Amino acid sequence: MLYIELLLYGWDVDVTTNNNNNVAVIGSSSSTYGAFSSVNRRPDDFEIKPRATIAYAVSLTSCGTGGTDSGGGHSHDASFHEGAAVLKHSIHLSSIRNKNNNHTTSQRRRRSMFDYQMIAFVHPSAAHCSRIFTTLGYTILIRDTPFNISDIQGEFLREHIGKSGCCGEKEYIKLYSYTLVDYPIVVHLDLDTLLLQPLDDLFLAMLGNENNDDDDDDENETIQSRIPVMYNKSLPTDAKSIAAYFTRDYNMINPGHKHVGVQGGLLIVKPNMNAFNEYIAIVLKGKFANGAGWYDHKGGETYGGYFGAQQIQGIVSFYYDYYHPNTGIELNRCYINAMADAPRNHRGLCRDGQFSCEDCRLKNVNDIMSVHFTLCNKPWKCPFVSTSSTSQQDVICSKFHTQWFRIRHDLEKTLITATTTPTIQHDGNEYTSLGQGKYMPEVFHGYCNSHGERGYIPLSKLA
Repeated sequence: MLYIELLLYGWDVDVTTNNNNNVAVIGSSSSTYGAFSSVNRRPDDFEIKPRATIAYAVSLTSCGTGGTDSGGGHSHDASFHEGAAVLKHSIHLSSIRNKNNNHTTSQRRRRSMFDYQMIAFVHPSAAHCSRIFTTLGYTILIRDTPFNISDIQGEFLREHIGKSGCCGEKEYIKLYSYTLVDYPIVVHLDLDTLLLQPLDDLFLAMLGNENNDDDDDDENETIQSRIPVMYNKSLPTDAKSIAAYFTRDYNMINPGHKHVGVQGGLLIVKPNMNAFNEYIAIVLKGKFANGAGWYDHKGGETYGGYFGAQQIQGIVSFYYDYYHPNTGIELNRCYINAMADAPRNHRGLCRDGQFSCEDCRLKNVNDIMSVHFTLCNKPWKCPFVSTSSTSQQDVICSKFHTQWFRIRHDLEKTLITATTTPTIQHDGNEYTSLGQGKYMPEVFHGYCNSHGERGYIPLSKLA
């Protein structure tokens, strides 16, 4: 039925079958609109051969409902297409395809060695609103939940997995990242994230010294020293043993919680079908205790006790902390998947349970690799900006929003192929903009008429 529906929409569909589901693959190359295809130049256009092509994946679990209660920035946010467009362009700017390296001067880094491919995992229930991904240059992969809830052996998990977390059992389509075995590395991101720098060091460390060259070993040590590992821990001696990178969400637990969940907005993995099948086997066993989390045997340690424990946040922590320790690397959330969270709770205790803790809100934005708009409101909601606020979170969130709209501005220029860039006046200052909105142009670049979602001016080619 899904296959017939997609054909009626006029999409190119190739249906393949695996052990769990029928899945539709919707190609992106022939149907990518011209304005966006100009951003999709292949590396053949350049003189440098890419080291590898990295798959960047997102997931869409539903189509959203619109209004103010449209999902809080998860994949069911009705404005997901704005996030998808700007996220994709931020990845482009940090790839080998960005010949001009048009980041700001303070953020300019060496040119990336890696190409990219955009992938969108789409749950069948969201297929009817997913065509925009094709427009944006993503390859759409229709993927159902990789297991049947009725097959879960554990009663509690079987009865509750579909009702917990942001997206119930549908969030497990993120695990299809492990099945993209044609790519050496897959980066799965939420749609409300933004890439500010190339992730080359992470990729190179993950791939290791492929030629067993002594000079490469020296270079690998230099690369590893630049990777922001949490608590400045060392990477494994054998870099090839790195199977995944992630950050943890200390906002979801009380200080001292032993096993902290993974933050679901970022997961970097080496594709591996054995890992994918192992995850599914863990879910189907259903060993999940109410209020405690995942466990392997009665009396053993549990992994859970926080929001999302039955979904990706909990099972990824369980997988890498219990079954495959020292292969999943926790990165410093101040520099990647940064959310502007306060380091201490209302009692003054470090959220991560340490005696002293790093304040991510005080970091220089130019040192941050990627941003996740969770505590900071979604950019397309034109958050209220107080020019007099001294709140550390307000200050860093405004800087994050400025970066999102800066990249949106660069995308807009590409889409309309403008020969001149308009300017707008505000409080005696002149700001470069392609939008006409006058609400805080130093932050929103002319794309907000007022604060609030109704004040947002959508991308001209998507409106």
